[in-house]
Amino acid sequence: MENKWLMFKNYMHNELGITKEDIREWIEDSVKVQAEKMVSNEFNNFSVHDTVKRMVMENRYFGSDSLKKEVMQEVGRQLVDKMELSLKK
Repeated sequence: MENKWLMFKNYMHNELGITKEDIREWIEDSVKVQAEKMVSNEFNNFSVHDTVKRMVMENRYFGSDSLKKEVMQEVGRQLVDKMELSLKK
């Protein structure tokens, strides 16, 4: 097995002129592209509404119903405090 690997490595280096540095650069470029795709995909699929709803409604985050109600009421109060209403004739 090692002989085949050595033959392949020599072929890549001698015949194709591919160095370890070339391979490292290709891998780095590929990883950057994939990371950008993954980050972009996560941002596009992220929903603040769904995240907050899941955190408030799931027992693993908040164990009791009374705590859930308190959190929802506080979030509601915070939202109302930040809102500005204006009436137009």
